[in-house]
Amino acid sequence: MCATGFVASLAVLAGLGYGPDRWIFALLIWTAVIFMPLRILIASADVLGARARRALVARIAADPLRYEHPSYMPLVIRDLAVTAVTLPRICPPRHGRSASEAAVAIISRANRGPAPRDRVFEAIRSLLAATVHEASMLSASTTGDAAQSIQARWEGARALGALGALVTILSAAYADRWGTLPPIPELAGRRLDAFLAAVIDYSDEAALEVDALPWIEPPLDPMLPAAMLDEIHQAWHAFLAAGLPAPRALQVFVASVLPGGI
Repeated sequence: MCATGFVASLAVLAGLGYGPDRWIFALLIWTAVIFMPLRILIASADVLGARARRALVARIAADPLRYEHPSYMPLVIRDLAVTAVTLPRICPPRHGRSASEAAVAIISRANRGPAPRDRVFEAIRSLLAATVHEASMLSASTTGDAAQSIQARWEGARALGALGALVTILSAAYADRWGTLPPIPELAGRRLDAFLAAVIDYSDEAALEVDALPWIEPPLDPMLPAAMLDEIHQAWHAFLAAGLPAPRALQVFVASVLPGGI
């Protein structure tokens, strides 16, 4: 903006017949009077904005109804995502934002019906099954005769890593809201956070290792019908491909995870 203003000033000065000596004066004016103060103001606003946001999040964290307030809950979820999630190296930052937006939409849908705790648990359990399905598909596309192109491997690895991030965010929100991690009986005593860490690690291994190993985590008991797993898989890939904002694709994905009219 300042460069454009300086060029416009030169055009005006040239039109008035002033030479290069006045151009230097215009440069000094734009630098000292406009550009530098504006740069300082913008930097100060960034710092003050970050401090105000941290103060707001800290105040909201003390509100027992923070997950039920439609204005507070997105801030809580995004703050949890920052502290709880480490994206795989293969995932771009936008996939982390997509995971946060999906978590907000899923919890919002759960809040609109009875027994939100049961509904959030249902979503976590469904998405965990979808994560295992995604990891198995990625493993099949990475190893053996069915190995696919590197672009297809990267797409699958990014989808798996982002899906693992989504389950991590929802699990952290469940623990923050109700004081305990969701009990997943299909894990047979394994820690949920350790299982999700293995998912994140495998996303990078499958994408970045030339001779990637297959997915070797012990299988979970069947948790969802195959048709529902495929529906979640397709909706998740479509949502990631659409980029943000993608309200229609997000709505389709959330409906695949928590079916029903609510």
